[in-house]
Amino acid sequence: MFSAIFVWVAGSSLLALPQIRDMWTGPVVLPQSEHRPPPEHSMATDEARQLNRRQARDLPNPLANDRATIVQGAKLYQSYCTLCHGELGRGDGQLASFYRRMPDLTMQHVRNYPDGFLYTIIREGGRNMPRFADALSTNERWALVNFVKTLEPAPEASQE
Repeated sequence: MFSAIFVWVAGSSLLALPQIRDMWTGPVVLPQSEHRPPPEHSMATDEARQLNRRQARDLPNPLANDRATIVQGAKLYQSYCTLCHGELGRGDGQLASFYRRMPDLTMQHVRNYPDGFLYTIIREGGRNMPRFADALSTNERWALVNFVKTLEPAPEASQE
């Protein structure tokens, strides 16, 4: 009985050898032997490269920092940011209590962020913040950066 099973297993595996293929002997293109262009629309080859936060630190704001841009940014802030960051940007919005920490946009270190850094935060989101790359156009994001830069910190409480 044992020998019959052995003959059957060995015989079936020997018959299967010609059908076994690996990546080097199979009917495939060997790695780097033939140039294959990427599928159409699979990567941004004609667009500017998306920069991460560090790379975008020196990215200049293409919009003028004028009243019209700041008003546009204020309207966008009311629509997209107030719910979490609050009316004055102090991290006290209606949803702030549901998160461990809501950034205060009037803190000095946030006010010192370069425009490109703020732009990428708005575009890509943060820890709990959603990304707005799909919701806001490039110019709208830059207008929002201009407005966030105008947020003033709370006046210091007088020490008695």
